[in-house]
Amino acid sequence: MTRDNRLYAAWVVALIATLGSLYFSEIRQFNPCILCWFQRICMYPLTVILGVAALGGDLRVRRYALPLAGIGLLVALYQNLETWGVVPVLRACTADPASSCGTPWPVWGLNSPLNTVLTIPVLSMIAFTLIITLLSWKRDRSF
Repeated sequence: MTRDNRLYAAWVVALIATLGSLYFSEIRQFNPCILCWFQRICMYPLTVILGVAALGGDLRVRRYALPLAGIGLLVALYQNLETWGVVPVLRACTADPASSCGTPWPVWGLNSPLNTVLTIPVLSMIAFTLIITLLSWKRDRSF
């Protein structure tokens, strides 16, 4: 069994992102948009996959985790590009105004300037980027 702290760190990032998304939707009552759901589809399994791999020292988990994290990162990037006005908003994102991708949820409190910088899509993009970075570093030959 090989211990790799980067694998544990990637699991912690996935766990925090999963718990954070559940906190925002279940406790703060923020309605997730369609793009948020696709990101959750990628992030939630990473919590389990990376946790099991970290406990078992399975460094081969990259084969399964990197594609999920990569897809999640692309969806998060697209959602941020929508929010920043770089790309047009998807029609699916405007179907339900209560869960629109463009809703500026007050993540950090009602009047915090952080709400315009560290939005939920930005936090998701950071989490996927961290996971990819942690899993992409050069490993030993057995990997």
